[in-house]
Amino acid sequence: MPSNCTETLCRQYDNTENRKEVIAVTTIHLFAGANSSRGFFSHYQYLAMDSLNRVFILKGGPGTGKSTIIQKVSRNYPCSLEKYHCTAASDSLDGLFIPSQQVSIIDGTSPHTIDPHLPGAVQQVIDLGRYWDEKVLIAQRKKIQDLVAEKANRYKAAYGWLAVAGGLADQVQQLERTRVKLNAREIAAHIKEYISTPSKGIIRHAFATGITADGFVSFLPSLKVKHSFALVGGNRAFNSLVLVEISRHLSLHHIPALYLYCGLQPQHLEHIYIPGELAIFSSHQPHLVKGIDGEFGPEYTGPSELESQVSNYIERAIDDMAKAAKLHSQLEEVYRSGMDYSEIARLPEKIVSDIENLNPKNPETGSLWGI
Repeated sequence: MPSNCTETLCRQYDNTENRKEVIAVTTIHLFAGANSSRGFFSHYQYLAMDSLNRVFILKGGPGTGKSTIIQKVSRNYPCSLEKYHCTAASDSLDGLFIPSQQVSIIDGTSPHTIDPHLPGAVQQVIDLGRYWDEKVLIAQRKKIQDLVAEKANRYKAAYGWLAVAGGLADQVQQLERTRVKLNAREIAAHIKEYISTPSKGIIRHAFATGITADGFVSFLPSLKVKHSFALVGGNRAFNSLVLVEISRHLSLHHIPALYLYCGLQPQHLEHIYIPGELAIFSSHQPHLVKGIDGEFGPEYTGPSELESQVSNYIERAIDDMAKAAKLHSQLEEVYRSGMDYSEIARLPEKIVSDIENLNPKNPETGSLWGI
């Protein structure tokens, strides 16, 4: 069993009981990238920072086993984990962060390409291309080329629809959310009283919701905390004022947090999450969340015509992404036909051993990779 991890328990909560119990976080589910109005938007760089003890970057084509490796490594750690899901297929993993070890394992291929900044010293590239038969893939070059091109076209169409949806979403805010009568600073001051003393950790940026080939996916329910507040009403100006005030407080007191952005419009901060302690959620369609300790915001009267159009264009994008996902599945089958999975099956154990042997204070610590 890996060291430096303690078994944890995640309890369910409601608005009347267990409010004062310590919520021990087991697994947090998030996205590190987003299919957005700006195309694919990546925060994968926060999982590959030089400040981490170790970053394993998996390289290889579709179907070469990257997600399976990440899943198998995660099963060796019964401590708190952050699992980062694929925006193309939300049941697959593209990243794993182990807070207790300050170690991450990520899929470093397109569209979230990650290359090592401190190769060997921090980042370790694992090339799964070492385990395929090039002759098999070369023989199917035309099929691979056609599938890649058609998949790219489907995503291009999807991002076009999302760009329209994002523009309409901006119109909703400009035309229908123009005034904020509530005192955002006063509300932020109230929330600050629930923020505990500085904790260990690092600042990260990610997404708790995503527009995927499987439809709209929200991982907000996995973010368990002792205290939470919901910003309701869908007024981005009001929400932003509150979140900015909270962000300043956290920065001033050096309190690490997860800053979670809008999946459609990734330039907008939507939620702040201090694992196990506190969450401030923006609660609106399509992600409604209850606040344990309070809900603040203007009254919401229901979706307008513009908001309905936003949803319609997102649905069109999802349809194109679903078609792209089918093409990706065909690509995976092509690559699987040329893979030697007997060698790949040993990689998760090697990664776990490398993490166990890790001692950042001892540069002489060896690696099992030898590559």
